[in-house]
Amino acid sequence: KLDFLGKQITPSSSGKDLGVVIDSHLTYDDHIDSIVSSCMGKLCQISRVKDSFDKDTLCLMVSSLVMSKLFYCSSVWSNTSSKNFKKLQAVQNFACRIVSNTRKFDHITPAMEDLRWLPIKDLLFYRDSIMTYKCMHGMAPYYLTSKFCNRASIHGRNTRNCDQLQIPLYTSAAGQRSFKFRGAKIWNSLDTDLKEHKSLKNFKLALKSRLLSNLYK
Repeated sequence: KLDFLGKQITPSSSGKDLGVVIDSHLTYDDHIDSIVSSCMGKLCQISRVKDSFDKDTLCLMVSSLVMSKLFYCSSVWSNTSSKNFKKLQAVQNFACRIVSNTRKFDHITPAMEDLRWLPIKDLLFYRDSIMTYKCMHGMAPYYLTSKFCNRASIHGRNTRNCDQLQIPLYTSAAGQRSFKFRGAKIWNSLDTDLKEHKSLKNFKLALKSRLLSNLYK
């Protein structure tokens, strides 16, 4: 506790900034719990009236009322734990069952494939890849684009990997969870033909197609 102007100030374990709940250990547990609870509530409401709408309308409702909230600021918290990924996946599975009219104990993968939905981990990779692409092509704010540099600009030698990004030498877990570190690793992992797309729209289409083909062979 801290005394200030005759009053005691007690530290808080978490705080909200621009809609993201940030805890003292940057686990984002509180944020995930909050959005999962909110999204499940929305899905329960949609589920009660799903028989009144067709599949396309249900997709639109789920996308606008649930998924937009579920992935808000995902590049900030996509480094969260596997336990939180499972919670997020449960939300997506419930949404998929509503849209596809899949029963509770039926396998969810065929329904996900039919809807061409990426699972949570792949979807977060997809969204982080898009953000990194924007950084590499000057479509993001300078405070993000300035975080990345090519290896050629570091050593000046014409090597096989000179067009790849320099990965920061972070040894701590916190450093390796940062977007600067993750973004560089993601960009270096992408195939050259994907990175050479000049249009963001074409990059999105090609990347999603690649991820879907790898998942649902």
